[in-house]
Amino acid sequence: MTHEPLPEFSITQQPMSRRGLLRVGGLTVTMAALISACADDVAEKYPGRVGNAPPPVKLQDATVTDGVLFRTATSLHYSAIDSHNFSKKVGKLNTEQTAIVDDYIAANQTAIKDLQKLSETAASKAWTCANPRFNRVILGPIQDHINGRPKTGSEEADVPPTDDPTRDALALAHAMETMIAAMHQSLVPQLSLPTYRGSVMHESQAATRRAAALALAISPDNVVNPGLVKSSNVATPTTVAGTTTTVQNIAQGGATTTTAAPAASAFEFQQYYAIPSQFGTLSAVQLAVGKPSAGTQFTINIETPSLNSFVYDYQTEC
Repeated sequence: MTHEPLPEFSITQQPMSRRGLLRVGGLTVTMAALISACADDVAEKYPGRVGNAPPPVKLQDATVTDGVLFRTATSLHYSAIDSHNFSKKVGKLNTEQTAIVDDYIAANQTAIKDLQKLSETAASKAWTCANPRFNRVILGPIQDHINGRPKTGSEEADVPPTDDPTRDALALAHAMETMIAAMHQSLVPQLSLPTYRGSVMHESQAATRRAAALALAISPDNVVNPGLVKSSNVATPTTVAGTTTTVQNIAQGGATTTTAAPAASAFEFQQYYAIPSQFGTLSAVQLAVGKPSAGTQFTINIETPSLNSFVYDYQTEC
């Protein structure tokens, strides 16, 4: 053995030709393949990621229980109170109309207390504020078309204030009570216990009476929807007056008389009836408010709550 140092040798110390570079590249690929083949086969627990993206957020379990249904109903009663207070604020209501709306606010407050107790009986926490989605998606646009607001986004013009705030305020109050009645009726088949179903049936009846009384306050003559009378009796033939014109029939050589279609009727505001249908309806409540433009009003469908507007048990803050 000798203690003389071995000569240092490095590929980079030698002149590199194109062929040499190809040889080095091939050696690198071969060694990498060999190392990969000899490595332990370990399954990756997580897929590969590029960058520093945060891990996906796990959604909460959205289970529909009796308590969730009662919490949701509670939130809609709070939204109704918000709506009624708005009607009082902007509607320029007279003394009698204000008293009606005040009574409806008190009735909704009583319903809230009952529903909060039912929520706790059903092992859920009582809800204490309005339905956030309803107020944002439904009540907000309605208020905009009564108050008016500047244009936003892709809108071409400002939203003008209503021409009759009293008319629209009462219409809104009527629509909210009608929606509350439909909501409670829709909850009947969803609840698990007869006592629970009886409670919401009682609330539905109370809201229906409130909506009927307000319909008569708006239009005292509108007791029954004429459509109900027509559907329950044999229709009586009627004659519609129109414009009469005379034209010449060249083939027959004589004159014939035809009756043109009647002219289109003028714009009519929405009508409200104490008895709008034969049975309680579960369909959306249609509300038209705002200043008429081009023969129409802003119209919105007020739906009863569904999965995307339920107040689930994991929601703890208003």
